[in-house]
Amino acid sequence: MKLYKYLHPDRIDVLKNRAIRFSPPIAFNDPFEFKPVISGIASDAYIKAYMEENLESIVESKLAKFPIHIRDLMPRAQFQELVELYVKNNSEVFNDLMDKAKEQVSTVLSEKSNKLIGVLSLTEKADNLLMWSHYAESHSGYCIGFKSNHSFFNRKRSEKDEFYHLRKVKYLPRRPSKLMVDMNGTDMFLLKSDIWEYEQEWRMCAVLLDADTIINKIDPPVHLFNFPADLIEEVIIGVNAKD
Repeated sequence: MKLYKYLHPDRIDVLKNRAIRFSPPIAFNDPFEFKPVISGIASDAYIKAYMEENLESIVESKLAKFPIHIRDLMPRAQFQELVELYVKNNSEVFNDLMDKAKEQVSTVLSEKSNKLIGVLSLTEKADNLLMWSHYAESHSGYCIGFKSNHSFFNRKRSEKDEFYHLRKVKYLPRRPSKLMVDMNGTDMFLLKSDIWEYEQEWRMCAVLLDADTIINKIDPPVHLFNFPADLIEEVIIGVNAKD
């Protein structure tokens, strides 16, 4: 299968230099990308199970920070019992803290994504009129057909690796809402509104700091990744392209 990249006529440097941009989410057309709706950090059942499993070690690590003569004033078991009682009797305070944490997580995820993650977006179709219009300057640009089975697109380092391999975007009628602990890479990187379904997008994520060239005079900075010449299967010139 070939996958395509529509390009503006000014971007002939992609062919000349064999280097292509991986864009941070802030440069996307859709402002809601990489911003999943986080309904909460975790369910009450999850938090309860986590506390039961880890409370003893948490208490142990906290107590270890105090001088021994302070620790001797209250046995560890009694201290743990007080902690459990406090959490139980102050659930509203705890829930308020969790809500604030949810907001902070959303903000941090967005900020870190823009600094660390770049995306190469490709499409299955070389004859999409809307994409020729939007991304190739109304047919005055060009379109590159890449070999999707090339090793460049298949550099997955582990089963859970989110980077350096192609994946198909999933389109949904509405943004899903999930608990943070239930989210995975698909929720973060591969979900879009079905209004974009005509693009039939595939994407590969990369670490922006791995870029071969970084152009900082543009905001956001441009991160270019080199690719081998044999990655290209074909080049299609727009009908309005100049000599």
